[in-house]
Amino acid sequence: MAGASDDHSTAKLWALLGGIASLLSILTWLGASNAAELKDLLADSPPSGSGSAPYTPPTVHNPDNPDTSEGSTDESGPEPDESDPEPSTPIPDPTEEAFKAISAGDCLTVYDTGRRGTTSIDWSVDVPPDPVSCAGEQALVRVTATDTACPTGYGKSYWSYQSATTGNTTKLCLTRIYHATYCMLGQQSGDSISLGTMTSVACRREPVPAPYNQIMHITGVYRAPAGANANNCRRVAGDQTRYWAWLVDDGATLLCTMIYQGG
Repeated sequence: MAGASDDHSTAKLWALLGGIASLLSILTWLGASNAAELKDLLADSPPSGSGSAPYTPPTVHNPDNPDTSEGSTDESGPEPDESDPEPSTPIPDPTEEAFKAISAGDCLTVYDTGRRGTTSIDWSVDVPPDPVSCAGEQALVRVTATDTACPTGYGKSYWSYQSATTGNTTKLCLTRIYHATYCMLGQQSGDSISLGTMTSVACRREPVPAPYNQIMHITGVYRAPAGANANNCRRVAGDQTRYWAWLVDDGATLLCTMIYQGG
């Protein structure tokens, strides 16, 4: 009987040792070094069934856009800056538009006033007027071309405008149209007279802009014969009038003038 009792005591001893080993393992896993620390640890743990802190999902970064998380629903992009100025609309230039509205073949009531002398032209208006009939007496210049190199010569010039708004330059090439009985400006030196071929002036005796000093009256506009000169300007046999003659339109037209003698 003594042997059976010893065996039973031995079994209880091994069971006790096994329990102690299990307890040490639990203490190690929980980070407690003794039973007292285990008691404190269990006291700090929330009771079973109590509420826990709300769950916050982890942020997962989008590799295509490092600043946008996977859970973001904002796809509208950055808010527009309402302080940004609206795109500006170019202000139209009425003068440029008026120049561009003129085409080759148009005729205008435009002339040189002579106020800038013989070296440059002072056009009678700043903006091209509406075209008029080329067959009418109001037509003083014909537009032969636009926006190109303009020919030069007697009765030929150009009118250009550079827009301060667009920076573009529009050019009109002009040829003078002459009418009998009209008057022009001349610069006389001795027996020689230089004619302002693009000028026009009222036919009356009044001061004229320097360096011009004469008003020339157009007595006739003819198809130029071969070898044309002032003698071809005589209107009747025995006419003793002093004429000054010019070949214009590349020599195709004979322009006859005399110094205006009217009041």
